[in-house]
Amino acid sequence: MFGNPAAERAAIEMTYEDTCTIYRMAEVTGSNKITKMERVPVAENVICSLSSMQIRPSEQTAAQNDVEYTVKLFLGPEINVLPGDQIDVKRFGRVNPASGTVLKYESTGQPMVYATHQEIMVKGRDIA
Repeated sequence: MFGNPAAERAAIEMTYEDTCTIYRMAEVTGSNKITKMERVPVAENVICSLSSMQIRPSEQTAAQNDVEYTVKLFLGPEINVLPGDQIDVKRFGRVNPASGTVLKYESTGQPMVYATHQEIMVKGRDIA
């Protein structure tokens, strides 16, 4: 299989069980001719996979406990992901399109792009 990127990619993508939508901020002009920045989808229902969660120590405040973590996202090499893009991942969306679990992330750097896939570090935040 080595030396055949198409076959390798097919094998890797067989392990992907999630789907994602990638959003980017863009200027949008409304019907009232006012232009404003809005989050617009640039890729939808992209098969992907999450891996390697790294949790940072939580920060307790008087009102809440903030938890920040980074995750590695795997997806096809042809998808253009920029630092700062927002990525909504539907957990198990590929194997169960009715899944209601959506995790929200932000791309934190340049993706590592290979012939068969790309790896993107994304950051998530929750309140514990």
